[in-house]
Amino acid sequence: MKIKFISFLLIMFSIISNLYSQFDKPVLQIGFGISEPFNEMKGSYYNYRTYQNGSTYLNILAIDSSFLLSNYGAKTGINLFGTGKINFDKYSTVRGILTLSYNSFNTFEATKSGNGLINIGGSLYATSLTYNYTFTNFGFGLGLEIAPTSFTNVFSPFFSACFMFNTLGGKLTRTEGGNNDSTTFEMSDFRMGLSFNAGLEYKISEKWGLILGAKYDMANLLLRNTDQSIGGRTEWGRTNASINDEEGQIVSNLYNPILGSQYEFYRSKKKNVNFGTIYLGVNFYFDTKPKKKPEEQKK
Repeated sequence: MKIKFISFLLIMFSIISNLYSQFDKPVLQIGFGISEPFNEMKGSYYNYRTYQNGSTYLNILAIDSSFLLSNYGAKTGINLFGTGKINFDKYSTVRGILTLSYNSFNTFEATKSGNGLINIGGSLYATSLTYNYTFTNFGFGLGLEIAPTSFTNVFSPFFSACFMFNTLGGKLTRTEGGNNDSTTFEMSDFRMGLSFNAGLEYKISEKWGLILGAKYDMANLLLRNTDQSIGGRTEWGRTNASINDEEGQIVSNLYNPILGSQYEFYRSKKKNVNFGTIYLGVNFYFDTKPKKKPEEQKK
């Protein structure tokens, strides 16, 4: 038994030593991409509508009744990322990866302008409004990558999967009258999910190379929740609301076009935060293996 145990320790030591000896060519990858939301993430946060005030019809800008209830109103945005890689074999075909990423959606959507309504003494009056909205994600991930032809040191496709820790959030801003103070609504929650990545890397020199790739994120697979409490209501001025991605009833005053209007109960649907990204980037290669001395190289 003792001999078997010692043999097992020797084998494990040999494997660990061999793996450690391969961690000599780490790679740092940085890049920029364009991201597109899918499923319930995609939508519109506003709409233009006609509101009847007695015998008068007013054209107004309002928050869409589907926003946050059935979608997150996200549109095309940008992605910035950085990834560190270590090789698990001498050919660098299997790699461990650690990645950081930031997504900001609605990047190319202009601020929306129109009229809102305000109740003064029982009568409704139009007031000019502007709305601006962005949805963001900051992600940290750990995963594994396969690069089957990396031993060629020229072209190599790669495929990876990461378990992601995400901070999802959004900020909606309303400004009345152009120069007046803005009122905001902000939401943020922590979720966990998966990211799948595929691309092609081209090694230009021993020090650096180029990459082209695409990835798909499912950002809120775990920890979904909806705050159904009165205290957790979705309202103007709140800066720590839930993203409410599970089905449930919420309280809100965002949707009534009359500013300062009363709260109502609304039904929030289950929502998936899924998005795809096409990106370009640069690989920086590092050789951490100790350099041999001239006399050792001659031997």
